[in-house]
Amino acid sequence: MAKIDLPTIASGYASNTTFNTTFTAIENEFQQKVLYRDNPTGEPNSMQNDLDMNSNNLLNVKNLSIVGTGTITIDGVDYVAEMTTIYNNYLSLIDRVTISTLAPSGGSDGDIWFKVT
Repeated sequence: MAKIDLPTIASGYASNTTFNTTFTAIENEFQQKVLYRDNPTGEPNSMQNDLDMNSNNLLNVKNLSIVGTGTITIDGVDYVAEMTTIYNNYLSLIDRVTISTLAPSGGSDGDIWFKVT
């Protein structure tokens, strides 16, 4: 299906109205349904659907911002889930670490000692 359907313009007086209506339809499509590379200031320029890059790259990205609970998947690896696992493992480890300045047997007071249980 076509992105925009335009009428066939026939000759005659009525064709002027059809011609203007057709250009209005084209203008509306460009104003409301096109993502601009160089958007006019103050005009909306946001995505309404996913953008499929068809295995092509995004090049020269200065900053990448992910809002909400999005995921970052690279070659099938969900990096948000991986980082969450690493963080949870870190929390589990620090819950098991004891730090003390009291010397265990064979040490001197004032040294910092730690024990992982």
